[in-house]
Parts: sequence; structure tokens; C-alpha cells
Amino acid sequence: MKKYHKKIRLDKDVYAIEGVNCFVTVCTDGKIPSFQNNVLTLAFIEQLKTDAASSGVQVFVYCFMPDHLHLVIAPGTTKDIVKFVGEYKGRTTRIAWGFGMKGKFWQTSFYDHFLRKEEDVRIVVMYVLNNPVRKGLVSEWREYPYSGSLVYEL
Repeated sequence: MKKYHKKIRLDKDVYAIEGVNCFVTVCTDGKIPSFQNNVLTLAFIEQLKTDAASSGVQVFVYCFMPDHLHLVIAPGTTKDIVKFVGEYKGRTTRIAWGFGMKGKFWQTSFYDHFLRKEEDVRIVVMYVLNNPVRKGLVSEWREYPYSGSLVYEL
């Protein structure tokens, strides 16, 4: 009997369409709360800034929760969304190894949701920024040190 694997990705071309915005969630392997380590998380944020700048990927918002990362991004001039996320996961895994972590850092895949035309990206950005408030980590989103935007001034 053949095993059936459900296709979790849209056609590859969709991830490179200029002007599409995608809400991405990437979980740590085993949902380990690695982002409670301040120095590690700040290193991951710096890598995100470097990768976004070198690829032209727009990072409308990022939010490192204890065991996962939320992004709202648009493809860049040299990288589609899948390639950007994959390369980012590889680079940050090597950073984690530098902190003494072993093996896989991230889960194998990631969740994505393309924003529809009627979805205002700024509303989604605020939703992501308020995730730490909803989880009881801070009382106001501006207090959370591991979120921000590389597009908007917040």
C-alpha cells in the first residue's frame, strides 16, 4: 500500500509573487522554549535583519515567542518565501549550535497563510505584536523585547 503524503505547500511560484504577504509560523523542534534565552534570541533577530537586507525580503513583523517565531513577510528580489525561511532556519540552527545546543533546532516545515487582498497587513502586524500580551508575557506589546518590524516604524 502506497503512503499518501498531503502536500502542504502551494505551487512554488506563489511564494515568489511580488506584493504577496505571507504570515509564517515556525516552531522549535519539540516545542522547546529556546527563546527564553535573551542572548540567543537577540542573535536570531540580528540574523533576521541581515538575511532580510541581503535578500530584499520585507519583514513587516517578527515576534519570537518562547517556542516559535511569527513572521509576516513578502518575497524579496533574490529570494522567495520558502527559500528565505529555509536558509534562515539553517543559519540560525548554526547560531544555536554555537550556544551549545545539539541537533535540530527547528521543526521540519513551517505553517504559512497568504493574506487575502481584503486583509490589511497593518491589522495582522498588530495581531502578531499583541501575541505576547495575549499569552500573558507582557501587559503592553511595546514592552516585549523580541518583536518588531523591519518595514514599519513602531
